[in-house]
Parts: sequence; structure tokens; C-alpha cells
Amino acid sequence: MKTRLIILYLFFGFIGYGQNTRLHTKIIEVDLSAPHKNSIKICEDATCTPLYDSKWLSAKCSEMIAIKLINGNPFKYTYKIDTKNISFFNEKAEVQKSSDSAATVAAISTKSFDSEPITINKILLENQNLDHSLDRLNGDVDNFYTILKQKNTFVEADYIKRHELRNTAEKHLAKAFELLINLEDRQTDDAYFNTKEHLLATKEKATQSIQAIVHLLYTIDLEVYNLPIDVQGKNIDVIEFKLRRFDKETKDEDLDFASTPYNIWIKGGLKIDVSAGIFFTSLYDEEYDKRDDPATAGNKIIMLKNSGDYDMAFGSTINTYIRMNSWIVPILNFGAVITQNEKLQVLLGGGVILGKQERIIFSAGISMGKVDRIADGYQVGGSYNLGDSGNIPTQSQFKFGNFFGITYNLSKVKKISLDKGIEEN
Repeated sequence: MKTRLIILYLFFGFIGYGQNTRLHTKIIEVDLSAPHKNSIKICEDATCTPLYDSKWLSAKCSEMIAIKLINGNPFKYTYKIDTKNISFFNEKAEVQKSSDSAATVAAISTKSFDSEPITINKILLENQNLDHSLDRLNGDVDNFYTILKQKNTFVEADYIKRHELRNTAEKHLAKAFELLINLEDRQTDDAYFNTKEHLLATKEKATQSIQAIVHLLYTIDLEVYNLPIDVQGKNIDVIEFKLRRFDKETKDEDLDFASTPYNIWIKGGLKIDVSAGIFFTSLYDEEYDKRDDPATAGNKIIMLKNSGDYDMAFGSTINTYIRMNSWIVPILNFGAVITQNEKLQVLLGGGVILGKQERIIFSAGISMGKVDRIADGYQVGGSYNLGDSGNIPTQSQFKFGNFFGITYNLSKVKKISLDKGIEEN
């Protein structure tokens, strides 16, 4: 009974483990600012490895792949991969940070509790100064937004400026609440209601300033991704994508922007393709000659012609290998060739692939097939009466030999486009 329980526990535990498999996403980070050695990074979660530390822009066949754009300027441009808009992940959590209640708390925390209450005239003067400050802030926001729409990239200094403008607006709102709280101590003054009306107008102006900053500068994304794609199980070599940029106002495409497509080479996983070319095999039909035997009248001595060590053949192989980030990739292959005497031979061996787009394969191994040999009962150097025909008797035998060959990969590089799906190129 205990044995059965243990088996059931292990069985269902294994199933549960399999159901919790987490898909891993490789993020290709493209920096759209001025080119530098970290312009493209290969990222895994929070860790990024710069491209210059790797031979190829690549991803494992078991990983989902996403493209991330940074330091672009979505205030001026719309970015696309091929013909599809890049999906956005917005900053709503940051946008919703401001609220009247937060400003009220800030105002209370900064309110001075002096022994002498602040006068109505002083409250009005501070409110007037605050109103002028809000006008200047709104002007700064408009100027900053106008400048952003003219720049190609949104850089670190722009992040800082954006934060400073919003922080200033929130401080102004907190000051407006502080003045309203201080005014409550002067409810007995004749000018109380008129002053409160001015303060409420300034508080509304500060609130609108924050809303304008949020609307202009925070409701647009500065880091954008495409949704991850899955290449698991697909017999492909590379993922290709092309970045495109369009002016938001004119809708015109900037044709000089990223005119060359990016290629993400797939590594790992089994790849199978076909190549054809020329081979040299040690298996070939032996040819014989004869001469008169001086010792025995009518007999012929059988001699082997010297045809060299190898025969030329033409054929193809099926190549199996694991994708690697290298110009040189080891392979296992098998195939078939036809010799000059039109004999079929089967090949089994290994070799290396040279190249990425155009691939040459050098291979060597075992060749096998049927070839002509001298018939049983006869041997080279022996003296025999060959009869009236004078033909040297031969027979077909299955033999093993060796080969080496040079072939060209017939399978084109298979690409999967982020926009169009799998295609050959």
C-alpha cells in the first residue's frame, strides 16, 4: 500500500511540476539615441548583456522573443516593426500618483503653526505670487512640449526635466491648499469670502496644471515593446525585423531611419537541411587486364589496372546539426551519390559547415555500395584459361570504403518575420 501511495505522489507531483513551466522571454533592446557600443543589448529579465560581448545577435530556440525600443521620441514619431505598430505598456501607475488628498496632506505637513495667525493681506499676496508662478510653469510646460516634438530622441535630461515640471506643479498645488487651510483661521474677517474665492481659483489652476503635464508628458510611453513571439519547434535560422519611423503630424515615413533589417539568429535546437556537390569515394569498380602466360600455352595472367585511390561521384547529403553562434558548425550527415560508372553508394559521416547566409560544407566518412570485383576462384596474378571469349570473370560485391566531399547548402536561410511569418530568403 505504501509503495502505491509513493508512486501516485511522484506521478501527480511530476504532472504538477510540468504544469508550472514558465516561458522565458529574451528581450532585444534597441537604443534609438546616438549610436554607441551599447546601442543594442540582449536582455534577460532585469539583466542586460551588451551585443559587443556576443558574436551574434541571437536567441535560444526555446525562448520567446520581444523587441524593446528605448530613447526614442514618441512625442514626434510613431514607431513600427515592419507594418505593425509596436505594442505599448503605459505608465498609468505613475500618472495616477497625484490627487487632491495627497496635496492636502502635503499642505498640512508644511503649514506653519506660528503664534500669530497669518493676515488676509499676506494670504492674498502669496496667492498672487503663486498665480504668477503657475503662469510661468504653464509656459515652461508648453515650451518643453514644443521642443520635444522637434527632437529625435527623448534622453535622460528630458526625463529629469519632465519630473521637475511635475514636481513643481504638485508643490504649487500643495501651497494652494496650505493657503486655504491658513485662511480658515480668518473666517471672522470681512474679506474672508472674497479671498477664499481667489484661493479656490488658484487651487483649480494648479490642479489643471498637473492634469496638463500628465496629459502632455506622461500618457505616452517612452519604452515600448512588441508582444513576444514563439519560435519553438520551427525549423528556422533567423528572425528578421525592420524598424520604421513615421512623423506623427505628417504621417510620412523617415526612409533613412534603420534602413537595414535586424537579424536575430536562433541558437540551439536541431536543424536539418540538404546540400549537394562533388564527392571522392574509395569504392569503385576494379578494372583488369591480361597478358599471355609464357609458361603455359593458351593461359592468360590476370593483372589489376592502376586506377588510383578514389573515384569521383556526384550526389547530395542530408545534414543534421545544432544551431550555433559561429561561422563553423559541426554536423552529422548521410546521403547518396552516383559514381562515374553509374553505381549508387550510400554515405554516412560528419563534417563542418562554413558560413551563415551562403554555406559550404566539408564532410568525410564511410561510403558503402556494390562494386565489381574479380570472381571467386580467380585472383590477380593468377594464370587462367579464359576460353574463347577471353573475358575476365567478375562479380558484384557489397563493400565499405571512405569518402570526402565538398557540397553547397541547397536550403536557403529560413527567416521568420515579426510581421509576415515564416518565409524563405
